[in-house]
Amino acid sequence: MNIVKRIGISALAGGVFFLALMYWYQWNVSPLSDADVDDYMNRIEAQSQIPGGRHDLPALRKFLGEDDGRPIYTVNLYKFHDVADYPVTLGLKGSGEEAYDRFSSVMIKLMAVRGSHPVFGSSWSDQTNGDWDRIVIVRYRSRRDLVDLFATQEFAEASLHKWASIKNHDRMLVQALHIPGGEVLILMFALIVASVTFVSSSRRYLTKQNLGGPSELR
Repeated sequence: MNIVKRIGISALAGGVFFLALMYWYQWNVSPLSDADVDDYMNRIEAQSQIPGGRHDLPALRKFLGEDDGRPIYTVNLYKFHDVADYPVTLGLKGSGEEAYDRFSSVMIKLMAVRGSHPVFGSSWSDQTNGDWDRIVIVRYRSRRDLVDLFATQEFAEASLHKWASIKNHDRMLVQALHIPGGEVLILMFALIVASVTFVSSSRRYLTKQNLGGPSELR
């Protein structure tokens, strides 16, 4: 395989990878209809018997009713309990921060399959502007993806750890103008795939030449 073919195959592999990830990351959906909102709200209200399944239902319905199909960002500020506030009957222990990390381990998986991800997180904050233990900014592909996550059994059960961890919480919902998205990162991954494909094909070619295989025009 000559170098032109190897470059072509590598570029194709990177391009396919890039387009597939961009489709996943920027998959556009139509705004939630009234019927969609009713369906999701019914599913979430049914979680009221699950430990940790709690929402401000009127605020959530209003938020979903204003859906425009665009990505949203949540800016979250957390103050944790020194000791996680679990119900005694559950026998769970740990610090508030440890409880929140249990919740986060579930959230990351649920977000990833819905084209969503944390943008920024820090355990340091200027105490003169508020006594917060952690700030987390999360990008959701759409409100539909966010409420679809809320409606899962996994989220409702994991929320037990969230509420056990939090002493105080403040959150803002925004649609970003300047926060960078994941497109640059996806492009970097595509370039890595292309580079790895090129190097791999080149090694196979060189190995074949060293073993005395038929020569190729270059």
